[in-house]
Amino acid sequence: MIAYFGTMNKIEDFTSEAKVQNVNNVIGTIGFWLTTDIHSAKPYATGTETVYQKSETEFWEDGAPKVIQVERRVTGFIYKIFIDEPNLKIYDSNTVDSYELFMNERDKYCEYIHARKRNFTWKDEAILLNMEEANEKFRNSLIRQGYEGFVIRNYKLQDRVTDLYCLFSINSPLISDIIPVETL
Repeated sequence: MIAYFGTMNKIEDFTSEAKVQNVNNVIGTIGFWLTTDIHSAKPYATGTETVYQKSETEFWEDGAPKVIQVERRVTGFIYKIFIDEPNLKIYDSNTVDSYELFMNERDKYCEYIHARKRNFTWKDEAILLNMEEANEKFRNSLIRQGYEGFVIRNYKLQDRVTDLYCLFSINSPLISDIIPVETL
């Protein structure tokens, strides 16, 4: 399988640190997020980072510049990788959004604030109290069923439609190319 992995950081090998992608933080820790379309990987390789710098306009009473927090745009890299065909759970539907199928299954493991008052779901945009635990339980449930990840068919990502893959681990992928985002 040829796939594209977008990240804001250059990585040497695919370990748990490579999971740090610009992915929705509620689902980002489930696994490695990949796509078969290079342009669909671009949003995962762009974002912002917080930096601290001396201000050019704000000063203390003694004339020393204040240190301020600034959000700086970061463009990273897209990795073109070859991996063995994993055993994937497929979320696909002709009647319901495939992403919705995935999120509804994951919701069984989620606890939202004020859940005792009403049965909140991911659609309510309620505060998720157990993100890491929910993602781990969801991932472990799929692993017990023999899956190595999942695919969300026809996922709408910005102005594109692509198949979005989430792999729980990537063992020794062959990295055939590292593409800086600014060259796309």
